Amino acid sequence: MKKTNCIKLYNSGYIKEGEFAMKKSAFTLVELSIVLVIIGLLVGGSFKVLKIMRDRAQISRAQDDVKVAKEAIIGNTIQYSNTLPPVTYFDQNLSPVKDNQHPLFYADDINLEGNNTCGFSSTNLKVVKNRQDGSSQTISDVAFVVASEASNHNMQTALKDDGGGNFSVHIYTYATKVDDNTSPVNIAENYDDIVDWVTLAQLQEQLHCSDNPLRIVNTSLPSTDTNNSSSYSATIVIDGNYSAPTADNCTFSPSNNFSYNNFSITNSVGAAAGTVAVNCSVTADGKTVSKKFAITVNQAANQGGNNGNGNNGNGNGNNGNGNGNGNNGNGNGNGGYFPHFP
Repeated sequence: MKKTNCIKLYNSGYIKEGEFAMKKSAFTLVELSIVLVIIGLLVGGSFKVLKIMRDRAQISRAQDDVKVAKEAIIGNTIQYSNTLPPVTYFDQNLSPVKDNQHPLFYADDINLEGNNTCGFSSTNLKVVKNRQDGSSQTISDVAFVVASEASNHNMQTALKDDGGGNFSVHIYTYATKVDDNTSPVNIAENYDDIVDWVTLAQLQEQLHCSDNPLRIVNTSLPSTDTNNSSSYSATIVIDGNYSAPTADNCTFSPSNNFSYNNFSITNSVGAAAGTVAVNCSVTADGKTVSKKFAITVNQAANQGGNNGNGNNGNGNGNNGNGNGNGNNGNGNGNGGYFPHFP
């Protein structure tokens, strides 16, 4: 008869040896609970790590988008005669983000859109940096601002009308719950927009404005003569990076009936032979440039002398006093040469 090995358990009777081994290898409910808690912690931590990684990636992409947009705006400004692009043109042609639901924010001083940026000394746009303690810092004379929403996918930056033709863009610390931009959603969340701006001075440096200052282009003024001086006309030409001139003038010594108006020199009366000294000046952006010229009025070739005595004819003079012998006689006169016929 086959013998079965049994183990005696206190207060439990006898069980077979194989049964005891199987029961001892099973997990208890407490052990399973502990394992599930550990797995939950690991999974939860993984999700948190993934969110942090996702947020960082979104912030990095937003920073890249703002950088690309800023460089595109500056390049476009150089290409189009130092004028900033309008907002619609930026959205359609320059913005690296083509998602209409999450566009980049762009604001500029609209006065710089149709005029040479190099000619300005100030703008009507400023950036206000609001701190958590309630204090703020203002950056004045800003040319343009670019912003991108970050990890919360909510554009919170907007352009504010301060009145009197002045505008501002406010930015905040991360802990500030705010939403200045109510479109397309209005949710006050921790501010996380990526914002960058370029001041007027920085933009003018990029445009090399100082390399092309205001100047008077003319090197000389045309001459005339006593016959044609009454229809004299000349234009003073200016060039360089400047805004609209605030003052311009030309003075004449002697005046000799010459006059100046709006970069034009004219004479409608006529002028006597001689040389007129001209001193012209132009002022723009607080800077004045000046240049000296001379207008030469020649004696007309068909005007002869007025005084003359002679035996057989009139005396001749050529821009001065003339003396003649024989048939020509003596004469004083101003003017050109008249042929003598005996």
